[in-house]
Amino acid sequence: MALLQRIGHVLTADITKEFKFKKRAVEDVNELTFVDQLKKRRSIYVLGRKVHFSQAYLAELIQEAVRSCPSALNSQSSRIVVLFGDSHEQFWQIVKDVQRKLVAAHVFDDTAMKIDQCMAGYGTVLFYEDQSTIQKLQKKIPFNAQDFPIWSEQTSGMAQYAVWTALADSGIGACLQHYNPSIDAAVSQHFHIDESWLLRAQLVFGSIEQEADLKPTSQDAERFRILS
Repeated sequence: MALLQRIGHVLTADITKEFKFKKRAVEDVNELTFVDQLKKRRSIYVLGRKVHFSQAYLAELIQEAVRSCPSALNSQSSRIVVLFGDSHEQFWQIVKDVQRKLVAAHVFDDTAMKIDQCMAGYGTVLFYEDQSTIQKLQKKIPFNAQDFPIWSEQTSGMAQYAVWTALADSGIGACLQHYNPSIDAAVSQHFHIDESWLLRAQLVFGSIEQEADLKPTSQDAERFRILS
C-alpha cells in the first residue's frame, strides 16, 4: 500500500481504521517502487463484486488520487462522479439501451456481453472536464486559448491514470471504457450532471476474477530515443 501511504493524507475515522487494518508491516515485505506500482495497472475485463473495502474508503481514495494530479495553471478542471450499487447498474443499463439503438442487431449480442461484464463490476468512475473552467481560462489568457482544451485532455488522462493505479495498488481490477459521446445526454439527464461537464471516460472497477493476459510491447528502439 505504499502508494496509498503517499496520497492518503485526508481520511475519515472509519477510513483510517480500515486503512490501518489493511496496512502491511514494512519489515515483512519489500517496499515496492513507484514504477512497480505503475506496472500493477492493467486492463481487467472480468470483474466481480468481492471488494473488501468500504464505499467510503474507495470514494476517498479516488478523490485523493485526483486531488494529487497536476493541471494546467492549477485549473483543476477534472470533475468526478463515482457510482456504486444501483447507480452503477443504472449507468450500464443506460449504456446498453443507447448502444441497442446504434449497433446493428446481428452484432449487438457481443456488445451487450461486454456491457454486462462492466455491470458485473463493483463500481464506476465517470471522468468529466468542466468546460466553463476551460472557457474562463481562454478568456483570461487568449494567447493560449487554443491550447487549453488540449491541456484539459491531458489533465483528464492523468486523473484517469492516477485513479486506475491507486485502485490497482489496492488489489482492485479496472478497465477504461469510452462510450461517450453517444451516452452523454442520457447520462446527464439521469444523474443530473452539470451542463458544462464533458464526459471523457468511464473506469469500471471490481474484484479481479480473471488476470490480464501478457501484454505485448514494442521494441524499445522503436519507442525511445536517448540523447546526450
